[in-house]
Amino acid sequence: MQVYKPLWEYITMPQFQTPPAPAREVVRKEVTSFWKRLHPTRLIKRDGRNQLCAIPPYLLNRAAPPPNLEQTVAALEQALEGWRYSKESASVVKVVVGPPGTSMNQIVTCLAQQNNWQTIGPPTTQEILAGGDRWLENVTRDDITPLVLPQLGKCYLRHQDGLILISRLLDWLQTTKRRCLLACDSWAWAYLSNALQIDVMLPTPLTLAPMDGARLQFWLPTLASTHRGKFVFRDVNDGRQLFTTLDNYAERIEQNAQAGQIERYGDWVGVNYYFRQLAAHSRGMPQVVWQLWRRSLQISHDVKEQIAHLKDRGSKDEFTVWVQPWNQLDLPVVPGTTGTDETMVMHTILLHGGMTAPLLGFLLPLSHNQVRRVLHHLLALGLVDNEADGTWYMPLLAYPAVRQFMEHEGYLVDAF
Repeated sequence: MQVYKPLWEYITMPQFQTPPAPAREVVRKEVTSFWKRLHPTRLIKRDGRNQLCAIPPYLLNRAAPPPNLEQTVAALEQALEGWRYSKESASVVKVVVGPPGTSMNQIVTCLAQQNNWQTIGPPTTQEILAGGDRWLENVTRDDITPLVLPQLGKCYLRHQDGLILISRLLDWLQTTKRRCLLACDSWAWAYLSNALQIDVMLPTPLTLAPMDGARLQFWLPTLASTHRGKFVFRDVNDGRQLFTTLDNYAERIEQNAQAGQIERYGDWVGVNYYFRQLAAHSRGMPQVVWQLWRRSLQISHDVKEQIAHLKDRGSKDEFTVWVQPWNQLDLPVVPGTTGTDETMVMHTILLHGGMTAPLLGFLLPLSHNQVRRVLHHLLALGLVDNEADGTWYMPLLAYPAVRQFMEHEGYLVDAF
């Protein structure tokens, strides 16, 4: 029996299973969801610890720094080892699909850069609608170097003229002898499977194994040790430590974080209820987990003293961080009064992995003013956000609620 398993590994899409919610969490979630839909107001914190406050950015970036993609890139390279050296002509194309919160396009791009493979970005909107002759000519050139398309989901539009380019690309992929690595967003994959049967035309995709409770229990303290921080994470309700306190635990965590090696976790450790909750709500998506985790952290009011100690690199003190249950957080919810216009806009944003307001107006039966009104309303609810270039996207903190809403309303959803 395997004592330590890879923390990061790639599996086939049919093997993916969303982490299940604990039994009593299922009942609580159904009741809470029903209540929120009837009364779409923000949650009031029930915790009465007046001595706690939001964790300052400096401490937050020590306790829960942004995840490094190094391990996920290394795991993908390991998963593709057989593909890279295979001599079978039937296996030249490889597909990797990832739901929101897995950074799949960045992972594939990093892998391509490390191996000096050719990477081609997605076509422009104008190129897609015009058939993409020049873009396809660039893609279909003969070369012995593997070709990487990190954003296959950006090669189409849900429009009568928006599938011609990707149909031509699929025709070429079925006959090419060149090694091709494709990365696709899970929502785009679901739509293209429905519209073009892409799941039949291309090989079964790989995907990152979900972050279940056991993995989270090992991964999150590894993040906290990135900058040599010493933190004790306690449940805000009962003061208990969340992480395992075995004698060799810190040593194991330090070993797991060695550069160039795949981190491993112990499947022999009992999983705290909190982490099973967190894994289920985040649907096993690392970036969703990370954002929920950061939102959950609080500290006591002696912030200045803690910061002074933490900046002293010679200090061996441990700093207590209090963790709120995720179900007590002030998270976005989809109101029960959400109309068809709002739903169409959110669904289109998900299917295309983000979209500008003018393009939303072009694809949907809505005027520019209607799109602007809907986006403003969704922004106020925390269900969408926008980037500097005008692209509207779904914040990861809102994603679990929005996906649940889409599935409940009978809209096409991804397989994750």
